[in-house]
Amino acid sequence: MQYAENQTDRQSADAVRARNDWKYVLGLDLKDAGFHYSVLSEFRQQLLSNEAVNQLFETLLVRLKECGMLKKHQ
Repeated sequence: MQYAENQTDRQSADAVRARNDWKYVLGLDLKDAGFHYSVLSEFRQQLLSNEAVNQLFETLLVRLKECGMLKKHQ
């Protein structure tokens, strides 16, 4: 959502605190206070350092195939 709305980390953290659509997508309670914007850059760093990006991508591909949203290339 941050990328889709072309927002900075700070703007995205503010959106989580103020907007119900963001809370809904993230599975947060409407009363959730949100998080500090620095959490986003820390999360990205963790993904890169642990090669979790590849694992996340592979999991996404599997789920898309299971849901019939992605077909095998022939």
